[in-house]
Amino acid sequence: MFGVPMTVIWLAFAGLWIFSPTTLGSIWHWIGGLPLVLEIIVWIVFLPWVVSLWIWQSSWPLWLRVLVILIIALTTVGGTSSGSRRRKAKVNFEKPRLP
Repeated sequence: MFGVPMTVIWLAFAGLWIFSPTTLGSIWHWIGGLPLVLEIIVWIVFLPWVVSLWIWQSSWPLWLRVLVILIIALTTVGGTSSGSRRRKAKVNFEKPRLP
């Protein structure tokens, strides 16, 4: 249900990351400038992306920032799409046959 929108948001995040990394900083500052109630709502609704923005703005080494953001993205997308691939166990309600 949430797999496609989350994937689209992650693709947009990656596109900004590659083509306009300063825009990610602008989004981070915009979120920080919101009134507290709205900022909390944005954090709750967009948690993986806001955490990724925070990581991107941190002073961590570049390789570590990239690695952690990729792990968050893959976990988020994989966690939302794996539910549709799970096979449900077939329950047998028939009475066992006696010889």
